[in-house]
Amino acid sequence: MASKGPVWYQLYLLGGREAAEAAIDRARTAGVSALVVTIDTAVSGLRERDYRNGMKELTGWNPFAKIPFLPQFLASPRWLTSYLLDGGLRELPNVVIPGQGPMPLTDVATALGQSAITWNDFAWIRKVWSGPMIVKGVLTGDDALRAVDHGAGAVVVSNHGGRQLDHVAASLNALPEVVKAVAGQVEVLMDGGVRRGSDIVKALCLGARAVLIGRAYAYGLGAAGREGVARALEILKADFERTLKLLGCVSVAALDESYVSRNSVSQHWESVTSVGRFTAQ
Repeated sequence: MASKGPVWYQLYLLGGREAAEAAIDRARTAGVSALVVTIDTAVSGLRERDYRNGMKELTGWNPFAKIPFLPQFLASPRWLTSYLLDGGLRELPNVVIPGQGPMPLTDVATALGQSAITWNDFAWIRKVWSGPMIVKGVLTGDDALRAVDHGAGAVVVSNHGGRQLDHVAASLNALPEVVKAVAGQVEVLMDGGVRRGSDIVKALCLGARAVLIGRAYAYGLGAAGREGVARALEILKADFERTLKLLGCVSVAALDESYVSRNSVSQHWESVTSVGRFTAQ
């Protein structure tokens, strides 16, 4: 079904090039306007919460490994019934392995380690996709320039939500270096840590064209479906507009670095309040 507006497709090389080419073809048929190539997941990060919650056991094939979690299932009969009626653990319909079908969710971690993307893969990607391409997972100016050299029309400054490499730079802290490096050659977007409208303001002040809100919309989707997503966007929009007014900023176009200051202790960017800014003047 063709999309009604700009829709991007995020590409991983799970399942190898054949599976990726098939996914790109389906995306093209669906009317996708841009391909987002993710470069920061050579392997799955050490997600300790998944270990604590028994992700491996619960998604695995061994029924005996699930026994310790039975009390949790039985304590939520309505959820369990809904889960089972909905088909239980799903496969990945966007990753179709030639001759095998959709990839099981349990194989994702292994597949990531076997299909790490390199800069050499971009020549092949450009052969199968001629439309706009965005490179996601950039945290340095050098990588941003390499992405431009390999055909990117935009880059996304992102640390994958902080779920890959512990102590990696925050997206907001890496943003100014990337903006300076590309020097207007391509659009720069930012992803990671966006929970409030004020976070969007900070990113725009530091040169981002826009932000991605991976978790914010997902929380709304999980809580209330389509209406939940709409509500999440409303919350962000209201806080964004409130922040502009409290900063004394007349428009989005007027945002720049003068509205943020760098905290020397935490090394995080913070909004400058209207009182502080006008007092300084």
